[in-house]
Amino acid sequence: MNKSTHNSAFDLSQFEKIEDIIYLDEPILTHLTRNGKHFLLYLVDTIERIDIYLMFELEETVIFAYLTKQISLKDVITSNKNFIYKIEQDFEGVIKNTSLTQSNILPDSYLPAEDSYLTYEPTNESYYYKLIKDFESKSYLRTLQKEAFYIRLAPTNDKYADTIGFNELAGYLLKNISASFKSFLKADFFESFKHQVSDQKKLNSLFSRLSEDLDYRMVDLNFRSFEIGLAVDKIMKKSIQDNEVRGWAMSVGYKYKDIVLDDYDEKAVKNIIYSYTEEDRKKIFEPIFKITENPNFQLQVKNSKSKPYSRINVKDKAIIEKILPPITTELKEDKHKEYEIIQVTTIKEKDKLRKTIRLDENTLFESSNTKQYILKKNDFAKFNFDLNYNVNIPLDISTQDGKIILSTNYQGIDFSKTIDAGKFDEGLRQIINSIYEYIVNKEE
Repeated sequence: MNKSTHNSAFDLSQFEKIEDIIYLDEPILTHLTRNGKHFLLYLVDTIERIDIYLMFELEETVIFAYLTKQISLKDVITSNKNFIYKIEQDFEGVIKNTSLTQSNILPDSYLPAEDSYLTYEPTNESYYYKLIKDFESKSYLRTLQKEAFYIRLAPTNDKYADTIGFNELAGYLLKNISASFKSFLKADFFESFKHQVSDQKKLNSLFSRLSEDLDYRMVDLNFRSFEIGLAVDKIMKKSIQDNEVRGWAMSVGYKYKDIVLDDYDEKAVKNIIYSYTEEDRKKIFEPIFKITENPNFQLQVKNSKSKPYSRINVKDKAIIEKILPPITTELKEDKHKEYEIIQVTTIKEKDKLRKTIRLDENTLFESSNTKQYILKKNDFAKFNFDLNYNVNIPLDISTQDGKIILSTNYQGIDFSKTIDAGKFDEGLRQIINSIYEYIVNKEE
């Protein structure tokens, strides 16, 4: 095409060449423009010193999609609905013949392979360099926006219309949500991989390397109330080599939304208590409950931009009490106290559920450093561990150096937990959980 590029039917000289996209000894695929419209000129065959080209109009965005490997060259051609010029040109650059055709009647020999994707790296001087970088950035953002869920923080007081103060937003609302999310990431990672990696230092090291890539990407923002679109970046996480860790990293952001930013029904609460320790639950859920229980704000969530918002509102306050551990106050001077176990026999009114007991002359009691308690089916049910049969497991409770030791031997397996005095219920839950896991795994 370096000499006469026109005949009575067609004049290629009227087109401006932007760039040769594919060049192998000669131009194979060339980008042309005319009157603000974009065309591709594609060499498809050579017969007896005649080159055969296809030329067709298309949107520039389609070219960018091809250059960024989002679409193959075959798809570029076959999806094109415009007329296609078939141009025959000799080796001297003289056009011998032109005709019109369409993509659906092209011979297979004119079409590229199915996997005709282009690995294209434009130079800094290339026409496409800035355009492709901008296109990739927008495409990346659009992909994340399609997968985003939305959080809205709305004031309940109309004093400042529906705006939220900067300090309230940054120092209280977003700070609590961020703290909750960070705690959830670490707790869920340790819960998911504690059996594969038993060394705590290795688990900490692995989580530290992952933590930067686990963050949500902010992909949308609205300042009426305060609305933010958050997405899980699956693209960047593909660089994680371990398949299980990569799968966890891609799903944990959605898992947080489904568990923490959702309704707290009975099944969900049972799963939360089973899956996360008392300490982790406090770090994960307390920051969220601080917002939901604050009468000045509403925390709302929706699964996508087009869906309606729903308010996170824990109507049954007993649910919060189940999820969050009781508040215990530890006095510094009590750190080295010794404890004894007291077994009490007393009398209470039949219809009353509770009685305050004073250890005086009207109460029969005995004390020692060791006691035994029989764990039964209802003890497991108290912590939402359902057994299909009754059990009678002797649990030894002893004290030593200001600590409480819970221990038992069940079916030849030793179970033991050492806990602080103020965390007896949590220690009981932990040892029952260990026994329950043993029973379930044995049955499988």
